[in-house]
Amino acid sequence: MKFYLAPLQSYTTSFYRLAHALSYGQMDKYFTPFFEDTGILPPAIIPETELLPHLNQGLKVIPQVATNRANFLLDFAQQMKFKGFDEINLNMGCPFPMLVKRQKGGGLLNEPELVKQVLDEYFNSTSPLKLSVKIRIGLDNTSQGEAIVRLLNNFPMQEIIVHPRLVTQKYTGLVDWEFYQHLSTLSKHTLMANGDINSLSDFTQLKQLFPDLQAVMLGRGILTKPGLHQQLLNENEVSDNNQLFDFHSTYYKLVTNHFSDWNRAFNHFSNFWFYPLSHSTESKRLLRKLKKHNKPDLYQLWLAQVQELMNS
Repeated sequence: MKFYLAPLQSYTTSFYRLAHALSYGQMDKYFTPFFEDTGILPPAIIPETELLPHLNQGLKVIPQVATNRANFLLDFAQQMKFKGFDEINLNMGCPFPMLVKRQKGGGLLNEPELVKQVLDEYFNSTSPLKLSVKIRIGLDNTSQGEAIVRLLNNFPMQEIIVHPRLVTQKYTGLVDWEFYQHLSTLSKHTLMANGDINSLSDFTQLKQLFPDLQAVMLGRGILTKPGLHQQLLNENEVSDNNQLFDFHSTYYKLVTNHFSDWNRAFNHFSNFWFYPLSHSTESKRLLRKLKKHNKPDLYQLWLAQVQELMNS
């Protein structure tokens, strides 16, 4: 079984990915938060920190892009090849409303002709890199996801990662593993699973449903419990709070070494703690207090309170 880190804007940054790998061991693939096509060619790679060599060294990083234009996709792939990457991922599942409205991300699921045009041009060119896609099971109904999977059968996709929710669900409601199974019977490609894999129990049930499953992508679950992939690999849910603070220490050093502006660094620290402290009333209370600790010395005092809570 392979484990992938999902792309979450503002959370799974290059600093997070590297610190996580150093603290918990490497995952098989790390997908960057998407780079959006802003209508400018050549593509503007923002933020540049996502692709800095020293922050990605030794990791299998897959740059993700949100576009509906073949020329942008090809130019993006060329830039990524120049930077040393061998695969890119096309985002066809993001539920952000403004992205969907612009027929990007999850908005592409209702545009099969546009998807066909983009992929035809990409694969009929001397496409420089392997291309994978991350999809949902439809924009607002599952027939859209079915049509896209049938369409993807006509192209040499590297892999297809499926989050079995509709785009309109965003992150609410249940994941539809039954429809994921249906898509897997239609697809000529092997499907990878993503969505609500938050515990060993979730993972065990998923393996029972899909014994041939080759990879899972972990997102909010691993942001909440950073050692999750090791727990799943070892089939042991014991967590180590000291390891979490070692992880934060590594992350803190990477961020502060890069940013001289404390406010920019502090934004990263706020994002780091959002998921780990969202599981109880007391931890949520501490998280709310964080915004009042936006100074290096105050932040250290706040960290001591977090450590005390977690060790109590």
